[in-house]
Formats: sequence, structure tokens, C-alpha cells
Amino acid sequence: MSSPKRVIVLLLPLLTLGLLVLVGGVGAAQKEKGQSKGKAIKALLVTGGGYHDYKTQKKILTEGISKRADVEWDIFLGDAKQTKEKLSQEGWAKDYDVIVYNLCHAHETDGKFVEGLGKVHHEGKAAVVIHCSMHSYHWKIPGETKHWPAMLGVTSPRHGRHAPIEVTNLAADHPVMKGFPGKWKTPKGELYHIKKVWPTAKVLAKGSIDGGKAFHDCVWVNEYGKGKVFGTTLGHHNETMQEEVYLNLVARGLLWTVGQLK
Repeated sequence: MSSPKRVIVLLLPLLTLGLLVLVGGVGAAQKEKGQSKGKAIKALLVTGGGYHDYKTQKKILTEGISKRADVEWDIFLGDAKQTKEKLSQEGWAKDYDVIVYNLCHAHETDGKFVEGLGKVHHEGKAAVVIHCSMHSYHWKIPGETKHWPAMLGVTSPRHGRHAPIEVTNLAADHPVMKGFPGKWKTPKGELYHIKKVWPTAKVLAKGSIDGGKAFHDCVWVNEYGKGKVFGTTLGHHNETMQEEVYLNLVARGLLWTVGQLK
């Protein structure tokens, strides 16, 4: 007859295995919450530029979103010249379901290059656009046609002072805003001024840094040709990006762009 001590020793591996299965199952359930079942989403994060901690943010975004959705990532981190070379290559986006832009390249003057970027999304490639992406690829582009802002869904000329942003949910019934609080205040912030919302865009949230005296749209979705776009000007500081509310929002926005949000 086995001693009680020997029985416990024999059972320990089985108990450990059961615990691992249980934890794995819970993790999978959390990840699939809100996501339609299907193959993993292939995403490319295009990031880099000045004024922001993009090396840290690439980790925050990719790891945070992948905890909430089944996404496989490639990451391109480069300066303006390197990014232009990458995004000028033939078929650079063809292997991906969605392109996530978290970059700051404000000084581009090549209208043909920017027109080509817009065409990729107008023909159907999904996009997620974050913060300084709204100040990239349009300030110094000649001519009246602004392909990049049309793709973004908004035009932003400037931003305000650094201060926490009180965000008001304007579309609680929209799938992207499911679970987003009625009001939410970021730990830190840099609120962008939105001069124009394009007719193809729908604003989902607005933000204020002065107790509601002035508001600026800060979360939206856009339909640009065949492509769906989710955008937010929130995300200057790492502290904001690390917030559960923020990562939930961007993950749901990404799922919406590829048609995998229940």
C-alpha cells in the first residue's frame, strides 16, 4: 500500500498539468472575447520618427493588442527616409490584413509617394492610425488633394499643451466603443486639434483638457474606398498607451477594420 506522502508526489505532475491547461483555457477565452473565430490576423506595425518613445511603444502596442486579439505581428521601425523606402516597395502591404501606423514623419514633400500610400488603403487594405500619424504626410504635400488625411478621416493642424485628457464616449452603441467608459481620463496627454472631419468618418469620442470648455474629436472610424480605418489621436505618452482602457479600445478598433469584431 502506498504511503500518503508517495501518493501526493505521484499526483503533483497531474495537478500541475491540469492547472496549466486551465490557465491556458482562460487565457484563450479572454483573447477571443469580442473577436470572431477565424485565422490569426496578420498585422504590420509601421513606426518611428521624433518626439515619441517609439521603441517602447512598439512593445506596448503589439504585446497589449495580442493579449486581446489573435494577431501576428511584423514590425518596421525606421526614420523618414527608411520608412519611405519601405513603403515605396512594390507589394509592401500584400501579406498583411491590416497596417498599424504609429509614426511621426511630418516633413514629406513627395506627393506621388503619399498618393501611393492612400491608394493601398483605398483599394481595401485596413488601417489603424495612432496619434502623430495625423501630423504625418500632409503638411508639406503640394496641391489640393490630400490623400493621407482623406484616408485618416480627419485633418489636424496642431496640438494643445500637455495635460491629461478627459475623453467622452459619444457612441456607446458602436461595436468599437463597447465597454469604453462614459468618461475616461488619460494619465497624461497631448490633445490634437481637429480642423476637419471627412464625410466618410464617424466620430466616436471627443476629448477636453480644460474641464469641457473646448473639445476636440479624438476617436473615430473611417471608410476610405474599400478600406476601413480606425483612428485615435490619443497615445503621445507611454503611460496612456499602457492603460487597459486604451489597449482595449485600440484592439477593438483593429478588429473592426478587418471585420472580426462581433
